[in-house]
Amino acid sequence: MKHSLSFIFIMLLTGACSSKLDLDQAKQLDIQPVVEVDILYFDLQKENLTDSNALFRQQISDTVDFGIFEDGKIRDGFVKAEISVAYRNTFYRQFDTDFYFIDEHDSAVETGNFTIDAANSSQPEVTGETTFVFDKTNNPEFVNFRKIVVKVTVTPDNLPVEDKSLHMQAKGKFYTRITVE
Repeated sequence: MKHSLSFIFIMLLTGACSSKLDLDQAKQLDIQPVVEVDILYFDLQKENLTDSNALFRQQISDTVDFGIFEDGKIRDGFVKAEISVAYRNTFYRQFDTDFYFIDEHDSAVETGNFTIDAANSSQPEVTGETTFVFDKTNNPEFVNFRKIVVKVTVTPDNLPVEDKSLHMQAKGKFYTRITVE
């Protein structure tokens, strides 16, 4: 008798739990993965600030190919991107930094910029981080970029160049939404 009551109780409990299930929802799966990637490493040394004739170079640039949106699922499901740039500067110079997100036709689909303060004798190293946020709502063309151009403008633009360095590292988080039916 005791076992029969336990069995009936379990059946009622199971029936109560399953009666509210919507099995039609099982036909559609909605996932929201976040893809994290290293984007670039940028190191600027004393020798990078002068050309082969020992003349000062006020602007230095670098280009990085970037193919995350070649994957159709990530491209189609793109929601937003957060691109963080961490830096460490020991030069006694300020750097104006521009990021250009370039499509296959060499046109900028998005840009971002920030200033890196100069180090000095009382603060021999300046560190910081800046984050760019891009979303599909504000710029649906963002998914068309295929390379990133980093352009650094140096001030003051004079010689001699001190034996110091600037290091930048960019990482990205790409938020997507994928629906599987």
